[in-house]
Formats: sequence, C-alpha cells, structure tokens
Amino acid sequence: MKAAVVTGRRKFEIREIPTPEVRPGTLLIKVRLCAICGTDLEFVDHPSWDGEDGDDNEFMKTQESVLGHEWVGEVAAIGEGVTGWKIGDRCVDMRGSCNRCYWCLRGLNHLCMGGRVRGTPFEGGDWASMHGSMAEYILRPANFRLKVPDSVTDEEAAMTEPLNVGLSAVYDTGMKAADSVAILGAGHIGQLALLSAKAAGAAPIIVTDGIQSRLDKALELGADYALNINEGDVYEQILDITQAGADLVIICVREADVLEQSTIAARREGTIAIVGFPQPKAIDPIYWLTKHLRIIGCDPMGKYNLQAMTLMQYKQVDARSLVSKTMPLSDVQQAFDSLYSGENLLVMLKP
Repeated sequence: MKAAVVTGRRKFEIREIPTPEVRPGTLLIKVRLCAICGTDLEFVDHPSWDGEDGDDNEFMKTQESVLGHEWVGEVAAIGEGVTGWKIGDRCVDMRGSCNRCYWCLRGLNHLCMGGRVRGTPFEGGDWASMHGSMAEYILRPANFRLKVPDSVTDEEAAMTEPLNVGLSAVYDTGMKAADSVAILGAGHIGQLALLSAKAAGAAPIIVTDGIQSRLDKALELGADYALNINEGDVYEQILDITQAGADLVIICVREADVLEQSTIAARREGTIAIVGFPQPKAIDPIYWLTKHLRIIGCDPMGKYNLQAMTLMQYKQVDARSLVSKTMPLSDVQQAFDSLYSGENLLVMLKP
C-alpha cells in the first residue's frame, strides 16, 4: 500500500509499505480522510532531523515515520473474535488503554500509561503494525473504535479527535455559560476551542493570533472579538473588554511567552487551560500566587471523542467549516508546505 513517509525535516516521500494483516481482536481499516494536526507539523519540523539533537536524530533516521491520528476510515477486514462490526462501517479512534495499570484499575483510563497509545504492544498487534493514518490502510484494536453515524460527514468525523481537544478546555476547567473566554492562538485547535466554548454558552469569546485570515475565520465562527497580536497589546485589550480579565484563558500555541502573558489576561481566581504544547521557558510565578490562579493541563487523549461526535451529529458544532482544502495523499508535501506558510488553516489528505 502507499503511505506518506517522513524522510527529513519538512520532507516526505510516497512509498510502498506492507499492508497490515488483520489479526485476532483487530480491524483492518481503509482510511477515507486524514487531517494534518499541529503536532504533525511540529514533529516534521523538529531540529533532530537536521542532526541537532544527537541520539534523537539517530532514532528518527532509523524510523519510517508515518504520521496521522485525526482520521476517519471504513472497515475493510475483521479479525477473529470481533463482534459488532461489519465491512464498510465507518469508524474513528477512541482512547486506547491497557486496563491493567494503576490508572485503569481506578477507572481513570484516560490517564493510562501502559496502553498501546504510549507505544507498547497491544493484544493482537505490535508497534510496527500501528503506523499512522497517512496511508491507505491502518490496523487498530476493535474495542477502541467509535462508529460514525450516517448524519456525520467524513470531514466532520476526521475532526472528532481535535474537537475532543477543544472540548477538554470546557469540560476539564468547569467552564460555565456566560463565562468570558480568551483563546490564545487561532490555528485549528484554537478554532475548535472557540466552537466548544460557544456551544457551552461562553460570552464574550476573545481570540488572539498574528495571522489575520485566522482571526477573520474566528469572527466567522462566532468569536465576539478577534485581536491581532501585531496591532497593539492584546492582553490590555482583554482586560478592557472583560473589565477584570477573562474567567478562562485557553492557550493553543507553542510560543513560550504566552505562559506568562496568560496570567495577565486571566482575572483573579481565574483559570488557565494549557491545550497546546508551549515550549520551555523560565517564568515568574508571582501572578499565579497573587491572583490565586488555577492552571490545568488539557491532554484528553480521546476522552471526549464521544461528546465531540454527538455535538457534530446533532449539528451543535460545525467543524467541517474549518477545512481549507482536501488533497490527495500524493500531494502530502504540498499540503504540509501550505500549512507552514499559512496558506491553509486545515488540510485533509485523501489516500
């Protein structure tokens, strides 16, 4: 089968790799669409590809990295012992867990440290058969799949996992209707955090970014304010709009400076949700202390996939509106380049 293989920093090749063989307890899934995530962009742009990080570079050079975790597919083959599925059923990922570790035994499966999502073998397969979805087929354990309702399009279904990330900033922080929300970063995760907050009744919703087209999209999706970081002090503007600072600040960017700046944007006893993966930085925690801030890391790992699917099924969230372009898998290089340049907000690949 054909797959998009990372061969260097920001470089891809379409290669023929073995099609996974269905095994007991698994589903062979034909990929219908795969969205490109911000973490995919970060992985491909990592300095290790240029030999800047020693041992990490050696690891990357020895791997045939096939990325992709935001996908929708259809069942192509069913492994022995699997029930409840038929050929042609559409599905997306649910959060896999080992059901054996400290966390799973206490019902906290979303915190699992022993399941296949952490890179360890799962029953019925191994890491080599668990490549990402920028390929024609993928193999997955059957008990961690979620069926796609007929009323949900392929584009929406492929957005289930990233919408689950946006929802985590609502569910994990306890956000309430009429809470003011400031979203720092308007990439596709930031936009999905916006849609999640809007569906939960947040008001006002303020979005910041340095790319005007992203801010325009945020206004189109229902943001009350869209502030360009290149045109004045957006944190002072957030204070002016909210009078005291936002009830909830959601960080959806990697820039390290936002960690400290978010403490300015938040009100006293407000909440900061870290949804993106900010880079390391030395910061002064004085605002955390004096403003009595609550800081929450949101890494849901599919915890809210069912809720995401339900919201799209009943048309409470229009995630499809974020898709800038759908391109064939063979154009993977062009797709990534268009995201690095800012030409597109979200690209779907079609094997």
